[in-house]
Amino acid sequence: MADERQLEYEDEQTDDRSAQQPAVERANAGGSELPIKQGAVFGAITLIATYLSHLFLTAIATARSTPAAGMVGEGEDASLVVTEMVASWKAAGWSYLSTFGTGFEAEGEVASLGGVPNHGAASVSGAFSMSTLFLFLVTVGGVAAAGYAVARHTAADDAVEAAKAGATVAVPYFAFALLAALVMTHTFSEGPAVEALVGGEFSAGAVPGLEAADYLGSEGHVTSEIEFGPSITDAILYAGLIVPVVLGALGGVAARREDALEKLTAKVDQL
Repeated sequence: MADERQLEYEDEQTDDRSAQQPAVERANAGGSELPIKQGAVFGAITLIATYLSHLFLTAIATARSTPAAGMVGEGEDASLVVTEMVASWKAAGWSYLSTFGTGFEAEGEVASLGGVPNHGAASVSGAFSMSTLFLFLVTVGGVAAAGYAVARHTAADDAVEAAKAGATVAVPYFAFALLAALVMTHTFSEGPAVEALVGGEFSAGAVPGLEAADYLGSEGHVTSEIEFGPSITDAILYAGLIVPVVLGALGGVAARREDALEKLTAKVDQL
């Protein structure tokens, strides 16, 4: 009898510990029930995969592009200058961020990515027909798919919990957006490229806010370089927060769409 009581007591202790384990894990996680770790993992995998798709198409577009070239100087001192292309990994980052609605700047002035020379950013270069649409669907759909995967993996109880779980995929997107905005910049220092941005005597530049006289001398020599890159504010706001959070949450809701439809129907019936 004593042995049986001892076994029953040990079984009860084991059950109590099992029941308490989730609470302990939540306490160790600072009381948060959001699956931050899982969201970060699924988000990072999706981010890397979709960025590589931009990099692949950008590398092809860069190889097929002709860099800006032109004569610099006058008379016997004139020489042909062929400029360098922007590195594919940077241009791929521009392509990636632009898909989320990020704007770009040149020396603080608003600039259009499509008008900037010497890059093969796949989202605006059209390396293949329908490439822009393809990249948009892959990038946007990837975020939603990651949110769906997190909600399914964590077995979210209802649509609200699924949306919260899906939104956690934004964590790596925020980090990437901030890093890309700071690192993926390019300095244009060669005459033909600078002229394409600010305009020349007989042409308009790609950046209306920049004056040619501030960057080019009388013979086409560069007097001041131009730094171009993503808007830090836009990158963080759109590519790091709003779009990933919304799309991730929608993907999470899709994982519990039956519950979402039931709640929506109930709300409609109450009207």
